[in-house]
Amino acid sequence: REFAFQPHVVRASDLARRERGRKHLSGSLGQVYDLEQIFARLNRRYFENQLVKPVLSWSQRRTRRILGHHDRIHDAIVISRTLDSSEMPLFMIEYVLYHEMLHVKHSPRLINRRRIFHHTAFRADERRFQYFDEAMAFLDRFAERG
Repeated sequence: REFAFQPHVVRASDLARRERGRKHLSGSLGQVYDLEQIFARLNRRYFENQLVKPVLSWSQRRTRRILGHHDRIHDAIVISRTLDSSEMPLFMIEYVLYHEMLHVKHSPRLINRRRIFHHTAFRADERRFQYFDEAMAFLDRFAERG
């Protein structure tokens, strides 16, 4: 672990990953929701338009377990196509995108030789989301339906 997290090793790994493959992206315009518009609104409201916009895309497939991810190597945020539905409330797409935007703002921290992505500062910012409690309750129900 100590060797793997040395800055020069992490940098070499990132470069190899970037060169080895490309990210398959399907675009930000979904059938119901447009990630570009939602990003702009969230960036204005929560980040004072200071967050540099990564590539935004819906996932190629529908996924229920992973609803979004930020790929810092390819500077992209991908949101599960499962959320692009008229049955999905807007606050859920906003919450998942906001969560991934926080990964752009907050780099992972190395604590006790472990990379921590959801550290204290991240969690504090996450709770600033206007519909945080509603989103958590919705996610609990969504997981139960599995």
